[in-house]
Amino acid sequence: MAALSSATHVNDTKLAKVMGPFPVTERGVPSSIFSHPKEPRVIYPSGKSVVVRNLEDPSDCFIYHGHNNPVTVAKFSPSGYWVASADDTGKVRVWSWDNPEHQLKVEVPVFSGRIVDLDWDPESKRIVAVGDGKTLSAKCFMWDTGNSVGEMIGHSKRISTVTYKPSRPYRIMTGGEDAKTCFYHGPPFKIDHSNSDHTKEVWCARYSPDGTKLVSIGADRRIVFYDAKEGTKTSEIVEGGADAHTGSIISCCWSPDSTKIMTCSLDKTVKVWDTNAMTCETTFALGDGVGDMQCGVVWCQNFLVALNLAGELNYLDQGSPNQAARVVAGHFGAIASLNTIPGSAASLLEIPGSADFITGGDDGNVYKWVDGVAVRAMGSNANTKTTHAGKVVGVFAAPNAIISAGYDDKLRFTDPATMENVSIVDLETQPLCMASSVSGMAVVCTSTQAFFVAEGAVKFQAPLADAPSAVSLSADGTKLALGYGNTISLFTVTDSAIEPLKVLEGHRGAISCLSFSPDQAFLAAGDANREIKLWDLATFETKISGKWVFHTSTVTCLSWAPSSLYVASGSFDQSIFVWSVLKPMKKIQIKFSHKGGVSGVGFIDENNLASTGNDGNCATWDVTPVA
Repeated sequence: MAALSSATHVNDTKLAKVMGPFPVTERGVPSSIFSHPKEPRVIYPSGKSVVVRNLEDPSDCFIYHGHNNPVTVAKFSPSGYWVASADDTGKVRVWSWDNPEHQLKVEVPVFSGRIVDLDWDPESKRIVAVGDGKTLSAKCFMWDTGNSVGEMIGHSKRISTVTYKPSRPYRIMTGGEDAKTCFYHGPPFKIDHSNSDHTKEVWCARYSPDGTKLVSIGADRRIVFYDAKEGTKTSEIVEGGADAHTGSIISCCWSPDSTKIMTCSLDKTVKVWDTNAMTCETTFALGDGVGDMQCGVVWCQNFLVALNLAGELNYLDQGSPNQAARVVAGHFGAIASLNTIPGSAASLLEIPGSADFITGGDDGNVYKWVDGVAVRAMGSNANTKTTHAGKVVGVFAAPNAIISAGYDDKLRFTDPATMENVSIVDLETQPLCMASSVSGMAVVCTSTQAFFVAEGAVKFQAPLADAPSAVSLSADGTKLALGYGNTISLFTVTDSAIEPLKVLEGHRGAISCLSFSPDQAFLAAGDANREIKLWDLATFETKISGKWVFHTSTVTCLSWAPSSLYVASGSFDQSIFVWSVLKPMKKIQIKFSHKGGVSGVGFIDENNLASTGNDGNCATWDVTPVA
């Protein structure tokens, strides 16, 4: 069946599940997260993608890849039929949500600079966007044509928030880093007045869903309420008051019935306020580490969700304010490594199901994935909420342990049941690549040493002549393959050393990835010249050469099916191929699988494949072989 993939999203019939990235957060700055007006879904930007996540089933995600630059904000229209998403170059894309093709309606260059926030009018016809433009920092325009609706001036610094009154008469309020809020009448919109009720940056302003109330919050720890029609202050909750926040207030949102607001702060708390009584109803204390600083909140139907600096979505229950009712987390950057878990290892790891795997990312985190939901491996310092203090170059599900190597020059062993750190080995230099085998052995390569790991400890070290570009270990752990330039060096692995076996030559590009077949009969090698060669280990000659050349960029990863009859490959060209060893010209192609390139592939079983990418996504695919 032909693929239905497109450059803006993956709609391939082979896609089984996609697990999207989490929000990219920044300390002291609010993160954009909004809800669908009718469904239990939230929408947020992550890198160059827009993620829509189901709150009832967090593993249910949709990923939009239409932007070529980092996305800064995305929001559903009040009708729920459209999405407006903006990036840091000042472009707003309006695309369909209810149409399965998610077609682009219009792309509007609003101004030259980063768009920080946007909002829709209640008729889903106008959009107002604000940010950090060079000559213009706020603009209201018609969503279908991009034509301007008025002139919005009044701020002297970057505008950080905007809100559109959802009922007549229409009004717009903006807030900025100049500590002012500006109030506009329209359409066409023009400034009516500005307010100086805040003394520091205004981070968020929001109209209530019924349009009768208006609130703003800021770094001065104040919550200011305004007359929704006139834009004049009516009341406020100030620093030092009863139950007031003790840190900068970063974000706020209204309850669906417009009677309460939820605020979050750098003091690591989330508070629910009764706006009629002007009292704090509930205070959620969500930790004491740096990663527990709160960056955003959203109130979607009965779901109260807070986003912290570590990128976790905390589900809140007012009946249990001392901890989150549920924590959902995952990668928020490129995923650098993937290890699928065979059935035997899955039972040792106490992981149910067959579609599970382990990933390591540029964000320094290692995750165990169970039914589409991730569980983080904690580092030695739980407050940091990261596994490693740098990029994770390799992960391995060993018997009774998860092993990971990172740019913090550490080899970490994690208990798979508790996901807590068990032990650490200092590598003394930066790891470059890692490989593992079903025998329970793993090898971690630095520029000068190869560390062989077995039974939860480093078994021995072996010196290397140069820094390898790729590594693979045979299933029984007795053969080692290293990529050096355009050649492959094979070694025999003994109990305490490695011995040279053979040098394989013939690639026209630098070796980028290697993989032994499960039956140990072949070695697959990918290179920077877009080719995959299959080497026969009995004769040390190529079995397949010059045929698997359909990638258009460097081959980045390889994986064998358990039967040793199929090879999966991924590339910077965003495509995944599944090749047949017996019928070399038979192949399955998945286009546009990961924006920015594929970083990892791994067979879960003969018919199912997992993949990771530089877009922060994990995906599983049905790759039932073509007869």
